[in-house]
Amino acid sequence: MQEVPRLARLYEYWMNWYRVRRADWQTRLWLEQVKSRKAQIKQWEAEGVLNDHLVECERISKDADVVEDGMKIIQTELQETLELAREREWHVRYPKPQTTMEGWIGTIHERYKALHYWIRKIREELPHPWVDFVYVIYYAYVAPGEERHLEAHFEGKLINTPKIYEKVKEYANKLLRAFVKAPRVVAGEIRPGYETPLLQKGGLRPPIDKPPYEGEYAPGNDLWQWGIEIGKIVNDEERLEETEPEAPTAEKTVTLRCEIYDYDYGGHIRGRKEVTVQATWWELSLMELLEIFGLEAER
Repeated sequence: MQEVPRLARLYEYWMNWYRVRRADWQTRLWLEQVKSRKAQIKQWEAEGVLNDHLVECERISKDADVVEDGMKIIQTELQETLELAREREWHVRYPKPQTTMEGWIGTIHERYKALHYWIRKIREELPHPWVDFVYVIYYAYVAPGEERHLEAHFEGKLINTPKIYEKVKEYANKLLRAFVKAPRVVAGEIRPGYETPLLQKGGLRPPIDKPPYEGEYAPGNDLWQWGIEIGKIVNDEERLEETEPEAPTAEKTVTLRCEIYDYDYGGHIRGRKEVTVQATWWELSLMELLEIFGLEAER
């Protein structure tokens, strides 16, 4: 392109045409691959031998990760080409029935929906080592002659891999804060939530809503602590109780629970909400999860 500037735009067109063709073939190949993997898992499941193929299942899981990473790279490249294609109104003669490069890229984008669908289905049916977790927001005020202790929990299950912890921690933090803020209905009467003091008190506002979504804030007589506890569940008698990781299983659904526990006044659960969702619930959008819980997004 530097040697023959007058042909620069022609070379640029063909470079982008080959980029889109490569993306077209690559996404077609990935789609065939994930469909065949899904069929293989389904066959093992029907034969009752899914847990006999844990090594192959681990490889399938890693392959799905590779496909998702590749899709992100291709998405970035196609966005660059799409902007040029729109600006210069590039047309194509091949492959049929495409007539414009923009339309061709749109077809590939549509294929992404199918890829995401089949990858999600694969993950739902793969056996994984699952573990309990609890995300906790704790508040305490201790002064001579006066004490206050409150705790909010978001409880569920996750696949026992550090890669997933960070996403789960972020979602658990946001969902639990929305639950804490939500008004409560007590004996038919609508009352305020527990935003005060679990999330703020007077002019004090701990950085609970910021990454890494774990920490401690202790000004004066007040104390806030928040973070995730892996391998624990909420026991109504003794509060947090340790559990063992489960053997690899193909979970279909899991139960997620939000609650607010008041240590004072004899110990009471001030609010609780349970929902049943797809096992890989962190793959849903935050808006979808808020809607499932019947909570409002932050403003």
